[in-house]
Amino acid sequence: MPRMKSKNELLDYLAEASRAQAPIPSIPQLSTLLGISVASVREQLEVARTLGFVDVKTRVGIQNREFSINQCLELCLRYGAKVQPDVSDALRDLRKHIEISYWHEAAPQLTSRQIQTLHRIVDAAFAEISREPVRSPQPEHRDFHMLIFEHLENPLANSILETFWNLNAEYERNLPVDRAYLENVWNYHRRIADALASRDYERGYQWLVEHMDLVKQRKKADLSQRFE
Repeated sequence: MPRMKSKNELLDYLAEASRAQAPIPSIPQLSTLLGISVASVREQLEVARTLGFVDVKTRVGIQNREFSINQCLELCLRYGAKVQPDVSDALRDLRKHIEISYWHEAAPQLTSRQIQTLHRIVDAAFAEISREPVRSPQPEHRDFHMLIFEHLENPLANSILETFWNLNAEYERNLPVDRAYLENVWNYHRRIADALASRDYERGYQWLVEHMDLVKQRKKADLSQRFE
């Protein structure tokens, strides 16, 4: 593989190796190949590992991972939410627009079996809501929405949705549970699943938009603490 020079010599090398499905040499060998110090290789390798581009294991060595922005996106958003709290609102809004924009592409691709699964998720969520004390069906909420958009062929949109739900789970655990609100939310989910079962995609779209608008009606103090 040809030697290359840039501000991120190792990241460039790893990208080329991943595309060529070539093995990655040891740190000393990378130092020689790239013409940079072992310390620089280690520093850049830690960046690549933190971003989720490679795995580094004892006795196994350095291995490229399948490309995904999930890990670096989540890292950046966690940092951003601490520096600029409005980042959480921006992510929530972006997730809303992704789902609304891709609905008519994603919904027709759902199989009958997947739609049946959506109904089972709704039933499981209501079972959680009916408990004493009430439980928030956060895993079911994630599963419901992610299943609808499972067939999206846009990996960036998928990564944003997955990252949203990863962060949302943590915020959900720290909030009081409102049974009436949850019942309202999941009644919308049931309507969406019913519309999908009848292949009435326009009706399902309307229920999805109303569901998203319901979220916006939450108190500002509550919204500032959570992803919904």
